[in-house]
This record gives sequence, C-alpha cells and structure tokens, in this order.
Amino acid sequence: MADPTEPIVLRRTIAAPPERIFRAFTTGDDLARWMSPVGHAEVEVEPRVGGVLRVSMIGAGRRIEHVGHFVEVDPPHRLAFTWQSAYTGDVPTRVTVDLLSGPDGGTTEVVLRHELLAEGARTSHAQGWGVMLDRLSAIAAAHEELTHGA
Repeated sequence: MADPTEPIVLRRTIAAPPERIFRAFTTGDDLARWMSPVGHAEVEVEPRVGGVLRVSMIGAGRRIEHVGHFVEVDPPHRLAFTWQSAYTGDVPTRVTVDLLSGPDGGTTEVVLRHELLAEGARTSHAQGWGVMLDRLSAIAAAHEELTHGA
C-alpha cells in the first residue's frame, strides 16, 4: 500500500523543447486545451510568484473548480504552484513541474510531483495528471502549435 505522505510523481517525455512545454503550463489558451482529463478547461493564469492559477475542468457533465498560486517560476526549467479543489482536502496541495531538456534539445522530460494530497485523493489525482500529461504529449506529437503566435 502506498504511503499517503509520499508525493505522486509522474514522468513523460514530450516531443517539444522545454520552452514550448513551459509555455503550455503558463499560457491560458494552451492550458485550456489539455488541463482537464475530459472535455476542456477554462483557465485564468498569472505565471509569476504569487500569481493566480484558476482552472475549471469542464467535461462528462460536470465542472470542477481548482485554484492555486504560483510559488516558483523559473522559465523554462521549473514551476510550482499550490492546488486546491473540493477533491484535495482542506489544505492546499503543491504541484512542482520540472522540465529537463532531452539530449537533442527537441524533447522534454516532464517530471510532475504532487504533494500534500489527502489519502483518498491520491489515486484520482495520479490518474487525472497522467491523462492530462498524455493529452499534452499528444498535442506536441501532432506538431500542433502549443502557443498561438509561438
């Protein structure tokens, strides 16, 4: 059985350089395309320390509201933010995203770490983040623009 104090850690190698993936995590139009396990999202994002991250996941007949604030913004290597919803418990959780450049510079290893989740929230969040990172990876693999005007 997993230790409830252990963070969720997910890794994906995505076919885009770190700069593009960083923008995909910090630009509202991009986040709206992939930051929901089903459907789409409405997003408000201010990618600066103290800035807000508000994500409304819309799909499968429901709307799930998440809110957080950026606590670390180091383009294009790392960002961290608090994350709270009706499904995370009473205490804000923390998500840290490290972006590691692949050997050719054209890929990025994304390491997402979600800490401080209530025991009952771990499985659903691991599954949700996994689906969302796969959606982001599929967009990059299809060579779709991740950011308008990029």
